Amino acid sequence: MSSSGYQLITLPNGLRIAHVPIPYGKVINCGFVIHAGSRNDGSIDGMAHFLEHMFFKGTKKRKTHHVLNHLEVVGGELNAFTTKEITALYAKVQRKDFARAVDILFDVTFQSVFPEKEILKERRVILDEINMYRDTPEENIYDEFQELLFQEHPLAHNILGTPESIQKIDKHQLDQFIHRNYNFNNMVFVVVGNISQDRVLKTVEKYLPTKENTSATHSLNDLTRQWKYSPFHEIKESDFGQAYTMMGVPTYAETHEERFSLLLLNNLLGGPGMNSRLNLAIREKYGYTYNIESGYQPYSDNGMFHCYLSCEEKYMDRSIFLMEKELKRLKEKKLGRVQLSQAKKQLCGQLMMANESKSSLLVHVGKGILKYGRAKTVEETISQIDKLSAEKLLTVANEVFNLDSFSYLRYTPSR
Repeated sequence: MSSSGYQLITLPNGLRIAHVPIPYGKVINCGFVIHAGSRNDGSIDGMAHFLEHMFFKGTKKRKTHHVLNHLEVVGGELNAFTTKEITALYAKVQRKDFARAVDILFDVTFQSVFPEKEILKERRVILDEINMYRDTPEENIYDEFQELLFQEHPLAHNILGTPESIQKIDKHQLDQFIHRNYNFNNMVFVVVGNISQDRVLKTVEKYLPTKENTSATHSLNDLTRQWKYSPFHEIKESDFGQAYTMMGVPTYAETHEERFSLLLLNNLLGGPGMNSRLNLAIREKYGYTYNIESGYQPYSDNGMFHCYLSCEEKYMDRSIFLMEKELKRLKEKKLGRVQLSQAKKQLCGQLMMANESKSSLLVHVGKGILKYGRAKTVEETISQIDKLSAEKLLTVANEVFNLDSFSYLRYTPSR
């Protein structure tokens, strides 16, 4: 499966339809990818996420239970998620139920009515979601670290919002957010599966809203404030039984020419494989931790590299020292030919396997079209990774892994 085969059709009203034909299977994944996430919240944190919840709470022709039942009664799925930069509303159905999926997706996206009583209920639901995340230390420390790292930048916005901010959200605020962000130029409808383009277009045209939707697309400049990074070192007491640490630094945006080098370095250092350097050097060698990792998250105009660890408090100082040691090792010692080859094969294999997910492919194609006019194929990404040299990785490691620029957030159990 590859995104190289998608066809992009722009309708007269500006809505783009991306069709990714898969020559096998009886299941279709389809949905909207909208270029609006928590960085578009404006002055009220949590707006984009709150809106995502409200799409399931009734439309001009359906009550809440009708929305929720529409696909489930035929074994299908209707779902959504919000990130820093996008929102996705998507469905998974049998091919014979494709029209049913398009019907509900267009209905909730363009005809939701946001009843006041549902807004009141959903405030309680999202407050419970916020509290659940606050009771999950690995989620809590990740969110707080980003808030501290990006400070006044819109990327600092917590996707869920805060208990205080969600109390400010009402029907008027939701309507205004829709008006600013949910225009045809700012979204893509993606269809992945064994279905003809003719059937896709005829079905979409049947359910298109008749009202014109021509608001101007926002630009990245509208979403970026002046921001100067200052490293921080914070230690906080918590009610959690374990100790937790996040350390990291702002880094390359997703268009930076060295992003693939950092992607490979991150995978080698603390990626999902059990053979990552952090896992071998700390978990396997000393048994200090169950959960240790590193991550690189690029955004449109910025990025974040981090390392994460949880362990008993008595092992934390030693574990941080060992993490820093592995970072220094990548700066000081060039990878050998066999090491480099193995690292490339592992990352490329992971990318190929991830690309087999139809829902992941749907989001990948939508994001690429929205942000850059086209979606890269996995083969293009693999080609870029194959070109990386040990010398280039050493240069990038020395640029990014400057520990004097790193920030640290640490949770320690209350005494």
